[in-house]
Amino acid sequence: MNFDGALLRFALFLVLIGAMFSCQRRPEPESPSATTPVSTLSTTTTQQVQTATHEPPAATVMPLPAGPTSVRSEMGDDIQSVSMVVTNGFIVDGTGGDPISDGFVAIQGNRIVAVGQAADFKIPDDAVVIDAAGGTILPGIINAHVHNSNAVGTRRVLFLLDGVTSVCDLGIPLFMMKGFEEEGFKAGPAARGFKAGSVITAPDGYPGYYMGRAMNYEIQGEDEAEMAVLDLHSRGVDYIKVVLEPGYYGENLPVINVEELRAVVSTAHANDLLVRAHVTKSDMLDIALEAGVDVIEHVPIGSETTEYLEAMIDEAGDIHLPLEVETKILRMIEQGITLVPTLEVYLADPYLLKAIQPETDVLNHAVFQAILGVVRFYHDSGGVIALGNDYGNPGVESGMPLREMDLLKSAGLSPIEVIEAATRNAAIVCGHGEELGTLEEGKLADLIVVDGNPLDDLNAMDSVSYIVKDGELVLLPEQVGK
Repeated sequence: MNFDGALLRFALFLVLIGAMFSCQRRPEPESPSATTPVSTLSTTTTQQVQTATHEPPAATVMPLPAGPTSVRSEMGDDIQSVSMVVTNGFIVDGTGGDPISDGFVAIQGNRIVAVGQAADFKIPDDAVVIDAAGGTILPGIINAHVHNSNAVGTRRVLFLLDGVTSVCDLGIPLFMMKGFEEEGFKAGPAARGFKAGSVITAPDGYPGYYMGRAMNYEIQGEDEAEMAVLDLHSRGVDYIKVVLEPGYYGENLPVINVEELRAVVSTAHANDLLVRAHVTKSDMLDIALEAGVDVIEHVPIGSETTEYLEAMIDEAGDIHLPLEVETKILRMIEQGITLVPTLEVYLADPYLLKAIQPETDVLNHAVFQAILGVVRFYHDSGGVIALGNDYGNPGVESGMPLREMDLLKSAGLSPIEVIEAATRNAAIVCGHGEELGTLEEGKLADLIVVDGNPLDDLNAMDSVSYIVKDGELVLLPEQVGK
């Protein structure tokens, strides 16, 4: 008994000695490196620059006797390593919250680990530092409605290098989906590409007549509707696109029925996929609302004819929506449906342009103002809007969707709401709201820096100075060799 007690006391002594050694502070590095500013990443070729910045060195945040030396996450945990810091900027984080003056974003690997005021954070010695130089730090812009974005070169040159870090393709033939597997190539990374694959529609339905039958995933009956969703899900789509389009200017194309659409929605939701519905006619909203779709693409109106739209505007220039349109829009809001109006594509619509000739000021024409009026009513009534401009159609711009931003502002959105539409809300409708769209702890590190303040002037969005995608600094062509 006494022998056992002696052994126990000796074991406790060894545990105590081990604990004392484990609690000793690690020695400081013998020769700490200086903080590495972006300007020191000199190079002679784009490839060399991207190799140098693809995996920034991790930096341990060491506690010092005085002053802020590390930052705590929202969960209260000390952040132990930071590989990149974007600092000295005005932060608009995409959440709709108050902007942060003199802010910073800390990144480790490809994740954001902290966002806050620079005074609360000491930059680690060997972190890569991006000096925003008083500009605005924002989430990477997301275009939530594009086409023809499967080519990795398109996503890099036409989108990423202009500050658009993600695009969401709303319809592409199944055999072309493989292009989305490529996230970059020798020249560097590309914008993220999310996809719907082929769009679910009725046999001989839209958009096959306009864009080719390969764009259609034609279904007939509830069983085929369910199998179509399961097939698309197995191919890795990020959301389901359905078309409820009887045609334009007197056409009478076949449309799937409400039972088939219900089967699409229930199967999609069972597999954690949103359903995004192409709807340009308010009559088709009945089916969409009944089936429970998540997102409406385009602006649902009673008719696209100039006579119908002009009748919505009185002599004083005020817009009066038909009661049946107002009622359905309010139901959309009650059901939590997000609207992606794609206003820019209306400005480029050849039928609309032909109908209002010889007018040249399309934006201020009564027809387009009526379309804006629908979006304004939806917004003013509390609806959520995501930004997408329907790139891929003739006349619609690639890159930073500045024209779409201006049009949303014309429809009543404030600048900070426009940014929300192009970041958080766009990420949500693309099925990636948990990882993208805002500058928050734990989100993927996609962000941009622009010169100026877009809350004062949205044109500042056209002056991108730095782009970070997935934690990697993307050098613009003019920065190579500096």
